[in-house]
Amino acid sequence: MKKIFLLSLCVFCFGFDLIKMPTEDNTSTHILLIGGIQGDEPGGFNSANLFLQHYKILKGEVWVIPNLNQISILHNHRGIYGDMNRKFKSLNPQDKEYPIIEELKQLILDDHIDFIYHLHDGSGFYRERYINSSLNPDRWGNCSIIDQKEIIGAKYENLEQVAQQIVENINSHILDKKHLYRIRNTKTAQGDKEMEKTLTYFAILNKKSAMANEASKNLPLNQRVYYHLLAIEGMLNATGVKFERDFKLDPQSINALINDPLAYVQITPLIKLPLIGLKRNLKYFPFPKNEHIEHIPLESNHKIIGLLQKKFQILLKYGNRVMTIFNPIYIPFAKNIHQTKINIDGVEREVSVGEIIKVKKFFEVIENQARVNIIGFYGKTRNEASQKVELSQLNKAYSIDKKQKQYRIEFYQENLFLGMIIVDFGF
Repeated sequence: MKKIFLLSLCVFCFGFDLIKMPTEDNTSTHILLIGGIQGDEPGGFNSANLFLQHYKILKGEVWVIPNLNQISILHNHRGIYGDMNRKFKSLNPQDKEYPIIEELKQLILDDHIDFIYHLHDGSGFYRERYINSSLNPDRWGNCSIIDQKEIIGAKYENLEQVAQQIVENINSHILDKKHLYRIRNTKTAQGDKEMEKTLTYFAILNKKSAMANEASKNLPLNQRVYYHLLAIEGMLNATGVKFERDFKLDPQSINALINDPLAYVQITPLIKLPLIGLKRNLKYFPFPKNEHIEHIPLESNHKIIGLLQKKFQILLKYGNRVMTIFNPIYIPFAKNIHQTKINIDGVEREVSVGEIIKVKKFFEVIENQARVNIIGFYGKTRNEASQKVELSQLNKAYSIDKKQKQYRIEFYQENLFLGMIIVDFGF
């Protein structure tokens, strides 16, 4: 995985992830799949995120950008610095997003890339003629967008033919007749001044096959993702890229994958949290002192995770969703991983900070070097090592999760934070 960081004058250091999916045979078509150019269109970036986790490429190659406009995703805003999808024709070098646009242009022009597929959410449902306020020619939802019918000199010259295959694949699995997809040809070269500024038209001007998919904002997120993934599969089939997925493609399965119980976030190597089911607010939560939020290392098995500073609080975001709000206490963080022994249901094991441990009945931290603070446990001493702790002895108000089964063990050495272990009684 390549992380592209781009410096700007704003509070955040922002950039995007480029993930090249492993393949068994890369001799076929090479695809660039992009989500998140507009931060308030979660269908696109959630689809790219799930595609990375649950699809395997067997022939061909797919490069994925799940979070192109990360700062706007964090703010749930179409474009903090203006519409990023209108910056590809010309752009002032002083624009805060100029480095991102230039980096993306180089990726589009990369000799490896044969086809660019761009994911969006649009309002209503596109229709060729006016039916009502949500079904008419000015709506963008549920359509396959091309700038023109063909591109002479591109690997896939007949864009309309590819779009037709995509639409046929979607419509053969449609949930409701109202959702039927159509091809929308913007005929950009014939004078569409707005579409001339877009990512796909920049690609086309450079003889690269490119098109976009729009899912309707009128639909719930899992249905938007459903249609995006059907579109992606149709595009891969049309371009000869072979793949397999590890789930049944339907809205119910997608909802389960979005709310993945195994999802986690690692905030520096010292703290690991489950992502789903956290309480709305987590108080007195350790964060590294004198460290700007954009420099705090953040890892997850999902690719659309971020931290957003809001005055004196820090929001943990999963795409547009606020998973929890930290009320931080700032303290120096250790640079090394602390290990301790923990008796878990009668079995002693070595545990490193930054782990989540499963407990059925009780746990006991066996620690001689650090001060142990079990949040929510009222021990008799300042150091709560060597205390046998059961769920009934923990104050539910201090749990980190809504089910009140998960609790923090924190380790300190004088004024230094050594790390955190999460105890999970929830199984």
